[in-house]
Amino acid sequence: MAQLQADEMLYIPNRRRLTHDRLDAGNGQQVLHLFYGEVELIFDEPDIAPLGEKLLQVEQFQASDAMAWSDGEPHSWDKIRDLLEALIEQRVLRRVSDAPTGRTTVSYPERLGEVPAGREPLTFSAHDNRCPVLTEQAFGRAFALSNLEVVVPVYRVAHPALDGDGRQVGENNVAPRTLFLDLPTVRKQCQYAGSRYQNELPMNVTAMKAMARQWPDLLSLTEQFRRAFLARMPPRTPGVLTAGELHMMVVCTLASVGYVLVRGTHPVPNGELDNGLAAMFRLIDGVRLVTNDLVRDAPEQPVTAQTIMDYAERHAVFHGPHGVCAGPPALINEYLQVLTGAAPAPIEAQPDIAARLGDLDAALDYGLLGQRVESVVRFLGATQGLLHERLRAAFAGHLPRTALQECVEAPIDVAHYPLLRDDFPLAETYQREIKLSRWLFARIGEAFPGTPQGTSLDELAKLDPAEQATSQRRLAEFFAHGLPGDKVVAEPICGELAGVAASAFALERRCLRVVEREQAMLNQRLRRPDHPLTGTDLAVFTRPRNGPPLAETLARGLGVSVTSDSSSTVLGYGESSLTLKD
Repeated sequence: MAQLQADEMLYIPNRRRLTHDRLDAGNGQQVLHLFYGEVELIFDEPDIAPLGEKLLQVEQFQASDAMAWSDGEPHSWDKIRDLLEALIEQRVLRRVSDAPTGRTTVSYPERLGEVPAGREPLTFSAHDNRCPVLTEQAFGRAFALSNLEVVVPVYRVAHPALDGDGRQVGENNVAPRTLFLDLPTVRKQCQYAGSRYQNELPMNVTAMKAMARQWPDLLSLTEQFRRAFLARMPPRTPGVLTAGELHMMVVCTLASVGYVLVRGTHPVPNGELDNGLAAMFRLIDGVRLVTNDLVRDAPEQPVTAQTIMDYAERHAVFHGPHGVCAGPPALINEYLQVLTGAAPAPIEAQPDIAARLGDLDAALDYGLLGQRVESVVRFLGATQGLLHERLRAAFAGHLPRTALQECVEAPIDVAHYPLLRDDFPLAETYQREIKLSRWLFARIGEAFPGTPQGTSLDELAKLDPAEQATSQRRLAEFFAHGLPGDKVVAEPICGELAGVAASAFALERRCLRVVEREQAMLNQRLRRPDHPLTGTDLAVFTRPRNGPPLAETLARGLGVSVTSDSSSTVLGYGESSLTLKD
């Protein structure tokens, strides 16, 4: 980039994309933050704060003018040039001389081009026995419908389903992608002010028009569900909704739409899903993206409609992998006011939410128990991740290197594990997942008084020290003497590996028992049969989010097979085997 000259004219391209907020710096001082797409500019130094304020006011300016944007002495040209060049580099500013000439029209194809022609419209349903086939195709392992929620979170169960208009509920974000249909969709560039203004990715106009047609009903169904949820799980502070409480309500709303598809009796056929329920799902699925982050920061923090809007703008939540949010800001605000209880819906829709769901109480239980299942599996995956880090530390600098060490020290990042959250260092990421899982499991347990559901996750996963000592001794013996000479694990690694394995496998068995218990209660509410689970089943969910389970590391690094269920873990190598039980 050529060096900026003092007489050059600059402007903010797509200026309606620029938004701002004044946030507490932690010392009571309000600091200006500018947001431009995914770029965040923080003016926390007193001498440059006036520059940020001026950028909110001007359309274009001569570069040298910025020297005077100060509450004291004018800035030096060298300092201002560096600041402005940084903004040009981040595409917040552009030289007028580089501005495009003429008006350009942006068009988008009707399809994303991801799906082979002729893909059959399928969804998870109790109408047939396709769930094992669909999960095998999507995840590489077959799951019975009675255990679907172990691998597909309850908020995604309805994604592939068709509504009465023949549109998929999840639109372009359908997961798993093996069920995505890539239907013809009208897409246009966004012209709404804010972070999505004239983004390169388009709005889904087809979905927006469908929801606009049902807007009053959509608001009413949202309000009706909120009332039912809060009657079941009242806020701890009357009149105040926290991030965690809103998140649970949002997920239960999404789950209730999946409920009508996968319940054991009178499931709704694919293509006959109520359009009001489908619209309710599509709109609140975007809110989940915000609450999913807010609840990880502090589940007890109060939230409002404005909180959600501000967070979505600041953190580019309006942006997705295939497009941006299509809702006009005024309608988004109206919806969030109704969702949070700050304003009433304009009508009382009929049929009401209870009639459309068939059994509102069972739908609520499905959402609550489904979140409990997910919290247990996430707790297991994150704890296994910490144990893997403990093993990695034991191998640090160890020589000679072995195949096991290569497996343990392989990178754990988004490139290899695509659903891993990478906002924080790896160990902190695991700790945050564990903390959130504990909170959700306990908080939702309050909705099931007098049942085992009220027990804390830590109590259910507590390991017995005597059993652990015995298991560790037996595992150390197996790794030192049950393997051929070229595979034997020597000290000091052997003792640490045995300790990690004893903890990981005991925790896995306990979590399997908890998940099976939660699924049994969930299946009872949906009138579905039960089906046992294995450690390999849980790994389908945990692996892409947390890294390799220990069973995989032992198989690749030592050639040791591991099979586990809720009662035992069996390790094998050739004719040698070891069975661990509680």
